[in-house]
Order: sequence, then structure tokens, then C-alpha cells
Amino acid sequence: MPVIEISKSDLESLIKRKLEDSEIEYFLPMLKCEIEEINGDIIAYEVTHDRPDLYSAEGLARALKGVLEIEKGLPIFKSKPESFETYCNGPSYRPIALFATVHGLRLDDEAIKQMMQLQEKLHATYGRNRRKISIGIYDLDTVKPPIKYTYVRPNEVSFIPLDMEKELTLDEILEHHPKGIDYAHLVKGHEYYPLLVDSRGKILSFPPIVNSEDTKVTEKTKNVFIDITTTDFKAGLNVLTIVATSLYERGEYIGLVDVNFNDGSKIYSPELSPSEMTLNISKVSKLTGITLSIEEIIGLLEKMRFSVTKKEDENLLVKIPPYRPDILHEVDLVEEVVMSYGYDKIEPLIMRPQHPGSENGLEFLTRIIRELIIGYGFQEVNNYMMTNKEVLYSRMNLQEQPTVEVKNPKQETFSCLRTWIIPQLMQVLSYSKHADYPQKIFEAGDIAIPDENSENGVREERRLALAISDRRVSFTDIHAIVDSLLRCLNLNYSLHRISHNSFINGRVAGITVNGKRIGMIGEIHPIVLEKWDLKNPVVVAEINLTLIKDLLFK
Repeated sequence: MPVIEISKSDLESLIKRKLEDSEIEYFLPMLKCEIEEINGDIIAYEVTHDRPDLYSAEGLARALKGVLEIEKGLPIFKSKPESFETYCNGPSYRPIALFATVHGLRLDDEAIKQMMQLQEKLHATYGRNRRKISIGIYDLDTVKPPIKYTYVRPNEVSFIPLDMEKELTLDEILEHHPKGIDYAHLVKGHEYYPLLVDSRGKILSFPPIVNSEDTKVTEKTKNVFIDITTTDFKAGLNVLTIVATSLYERGEYIGLVDVNFNDGSKIYSPELSPSEMTLNISKVSKLTGITLSIEEIIGLLEKMRFSVTKKEDENLLVKIPPYRPDILHEVDLVEEVVMSYGYDKIEPLIMRPQHPGSENGLEFLTRIIRELIIGYGFQEVNNYMMTNKEVLYSRMNLQEQPTVEVKNPKQETFSCLRTWIIPQLMQVLSYSKHADYPQKIFEAGDIAIPDENSENGVREERRLALAISDRRVSFTDIHAIVDSLLRCLNLNYSLHRISHNSFINGRVAGITVNGKRIGMIGEIHPIVLEKWDLKNPVVVAEINLTLIKDLLFK
């Protein structure tokens, strides 16, 4: 979770009252902020990822005004349409730009630090290290609108990047500027690079890399221009609203910017209108055990900066501030009620057991099987359920199969959920070539297979996988282990011929119990051994424990 540092005196100037350390220690946890330390004038706190509006002193001050009852209800943001237009025609790999302005700012050194911290934390979290979203803030009075988001070839233009003294081309920025070096991978290799320019051709920035030195914000800045470049319109609009409304806490009004897109569509940004949600008050007592009147619930929500009006029956119409994208469900509003009420005020109750406790059948079976396999001389390994398609398929000499994938993986190493376990045992063996032989390892864990008939589109199964590697090892060695295991479980099984590209043809078999295939067993193909750089033969088995549990505990 992001750690935020703010100045206590700056926070006090924003809320317009003194704060005791005891108040900070009490109210910040109410806002999902865990205090790291209070050291003189510096307050450091950790905030959950779902509250990006609290990534700076401005957002925290706005929330504190509510719980301290200085200013309750929905914040009102003064806004005016800007007199100029902007144009968005970005490159295909980063096509979207959105804009806003904030006027009448009163900035000092601490305010600029908070502005930079807000950008940094949003880049790291919502922005996925600028891959998904990047933010630029400029002195509006140094540019001449209209402003255009466009693209150019890497060496067509040059400008002075932030904190440097000489002009560089875009390619030179990627080689010599610290931010260019850090984020070059976001644009490198593309024919065109993004650029933000004004009507005179003055360059504001090279998104998502670095701003221009000529347009940087200083303590003398009164009006700012904000840009968001993104691959996700909704996420970009949320971040723009958070930045604009945070800066508004030090300004007079927000400028609504007319953004013209290349397809002929246009919008005004940022989005300042509150969203609406209905809350049935019975949900509060049902989910929390707290009995509160309608008036009390309204008052508690207003302290959390929501606007609330009564509807018919027991329903409330709640207006949600535009900087709160984390409020997605009625349950989120119940959580806000409880936080405002105070978790420390909830009286604990001892509940009588509703049913006798017992170990889950699958966990019981897995535990017993682990003990049996260890008794056979195997060593247990534990891999992550997340892996990648190269491990699952390419190195196993297989075509790709339907797989649950991560939409925007941070690491290619962990880009999908495993569909079988044997590949990861092969990976372990490849890491352990230096160890003594024979090597006998196993894992009992879960896999995930796409299944349209499942409620969430994915079927999870518990699997047992075994592997033996030695200079002389064969189908017979692994069959002896599987035979003993299934006999211990009192299961009559049969083997039948199957074909599988990971195994030597004729030395692989399916395992069937009561007409159901519960697994497979065989000798790994030399092509697969070569892909894993293994010199010794490997025999493996994989068994579906979920099916075995159903057979044993009918």
C-alpha cells in the first residue's frame, strides 16, 4: 500500500484548525489510513489502494473536514467551461488524452511537494507505473491554447526536458534523461511517439515520459493545465477527477475542458457530477449487527462526505463524490457507515455455533495423501498457482489450451493460472540439476480451467502431481507409487492407452476409476527434457483429487 508523507502544519492550514496528535491517531484509521509515524511536523501514513483520493494532504483534509464535522455532506466544486478547446489524436498504442484546468491556486513549496507525490502515487498504482495512465501538470500561463495531443517520429522534434538545460530529441531523452531511461520501454520500438503541443508548436510534454522545463509548475503558478494520457478511458477520467479535485482544495475553480477526439466525438472533462446509489437501511443492521435510525445513518454518511435524501420505505438515495471510484456496491456504503460510526464502538458478541465444525473433506483427503506420499520418500514442493504459458505449454511440447489469463500482468512470469501441475514440477527439477539423484518430488494443489458451466466461468480442481528423475527410471517406477496409493485408498483402477505430446508415445496412460478418468501417468518425452535442459529421464503422474474425494465421500 502507498505510504504518504504530509506536513501537519500544511494539513492544519487546509482544514483551518489545529490538530492534536491524538485526533490524528483516532481519525486517520477511520479513513482506512494506517499511521506509520508522527515525527514533529511530518505525518506518514499508509493508505489502501482503493482510496486514491487520500494520496495527498488536500484529499485527506477534505475527508477530515467531514469526520471532524467541520464541513459535512457532498463537497461542491466550483467550475466554469474553459474558453479554449483541446484535440486528441494520439498514437494507437496510447490513444486517449483528457484534460482539465484549476485556477486561482495558492502554492508554496509544500503544496508543490504534495502535487508531485499525488502524481507519483497515482502513477505507481492506478497508472501501473505509467503503462496504463500518465499524468502531466503544467503552468497554464506559459502555454497558448488550443492544445493538441498528437504523435511524431522520434527525431522530428526536440525540447528541454524537466530539470535539464539543453534541448534533446525524443530518442535522446530516452537515452539520457533519468525518466527516459526508467520508462523508455513504454514507447521504444514504436514508429511514432506521443507529444503534447500548444497552438504555437511549443512542446508541453513527451507523455508518458517527461514534461518540458519551460512549462513546469512553480510557487508563482496561479493556474494549471492537467493532462491524462491513457489506454483506458474510464480509469483515465477517474484519475483526472481525483487530481483536479485535489488541487481545487488550494484553488478557486476547476476549468471544464472541451476535448475533441479524432473520430468526431467530444466531451467535457473532468467529470464532477456525483453518482447515485440506493441504500436500504436494513442492510446496515443485517451486515454489521448495529441498530441505527435513519437519521443516524444519514448523519454518519454525511460525515463521510456523501449527500443523502430519504426515498420511499427504508431506502436512502446517496450521492457519491466524483473522486470516489471505490464505491461500487451497496455494501461499500454500509462500510462507510460503520467507519463513520467507529469500529471501536461496536460491542463484541459471543455467538453460539450455528453448526458443528469439521474439516473439509477435500482438505482431509489431501492431508492424508500428503502423508502417504512423504512416506514413499517424496519431497513436497509448493509452487504458485500463477505461472505462464511458456511453462504450461511451449516447454511441454503442447499447443496452447483455454487458460485463465491476467489482463494486464505486471510480470510475464505470472500471466495466467495453471491448468496442470506437472510443468511446474519439471521447472523445479530443472532448477535442481545440481542436487543428488534420484529426485522424487510432489505437489498437492489447485488448478483452474475455463468452464462456461461454472458460476464464475472457471472450474477449480485439486490435483496431486508426482515426479521422479534418475539416471535409470521408467514407467514401472511411477506406476508402483500410483498403484500403492490407489490401493491404500481402496480404489480399483485401470490404465488405458492415451496420446499426449509431453510423453513418449506408448509410455503414457490414462487412469480410470469407476469409468471416470482421474489422471494420467507416463515417461516425459526427450523433446520436453531438452526444453528443460534435463539430462536424466523423468516419469510423472497427475491425479484429480477432487474426483477422488467425490468417489470416496459420496
